[in-house]
Amino acid sequence: MSPLFWVTTLLFVGLFVMVLEVFIPSGGLLGFVSIAAIVAAIATAFAEQGIGPGFLVLAITAVAVPATLAMAFHLFPSTPLGRRIMPSPPEPQDLVPDQKQRERLREFVGSQGRVVTDLVPWGQVEVSNERIEAVSRAGPISSETIIEVVGTEGRAVVVRTMAIKPELRAYSEPPDDAHSDHSLPEKSEERPISSVKTFEDLTFDDFEDSSGA
Repeated sequence: MSPLFWVTTLLFVGLFVMVLEVFIPSGGLLGFVSIAAIVAAIATAFAEQGIGPGFLVLAITAVAVPATLAMAFHLFPSTPLGRRIMPSPPEPQDLVPDQKQRERLREFVGSQGRVVTDLVPWGQVEVSNERIEAVSRAGPISSETIIEVVGTEGRAVVVRTMAIKPELRAYSEPPDDAHSDHSLPEKSEERPISSVKTFEDLTFDDFEDSSGA
C-alpha cells in the first residue's frame, strides 16, 4: 500500500475517533488515540512524501480538526446522551421568578383603588376588591386615599393619587369661611327713651297743660 493511503487512513481515523470522544466520554482515552493517529498521519507524510506533502497534510489537519470538533459539538445536544447531559434551555418566563404574578399585576395598570395602609412609600392598596403590595414614587400617601395604578415594580404596583377636578373640589371641600362661626349680631338692649314719660310719671299738671292747649 502506498504511503498516501496510510496518511489518508490515519487522518480519517483520528478525526472519527475525535468525534467519538465528544459523543462517548472515555476519560481521555479516545482523545489520546485520535491525537496519536493524526500525528502519525502528519509524520508519515513528511517521512514518505517529503516536505511539501507533509506541510500540505499539516495544513489540512489544522483546518479539519476545528471543523470536526465544531460539527460534533453542534450535533451533540440533539443526541440522547446530549439531551440528558445538556438539558434544553429554560423558557424566558422561567428565568424570572414569579413571572405569572408579575403578569397579573400588569393587569391592574390603569385601575383605581384606595389605600389600605399608609404608603411610606410602601404599603397595601385595594384594587378590584383585592389587596396588593404597592409603592408610591411621589411621597407618602395616607390611608383611604383614592389612587391610580400607573405601573409595576417587582411584586408591587406603582400608584399615584387621583387628581381632583376643581369643580368637584368645590363640593367636596367646604369653603374656608364655612368653618368660621357666623354669630348673629347681638340685639342691643332696648331702653326707654328718657324724653318719653310713662303713665306713672304723669301728674295732674301735665293733664291740665294738655287740656289748656
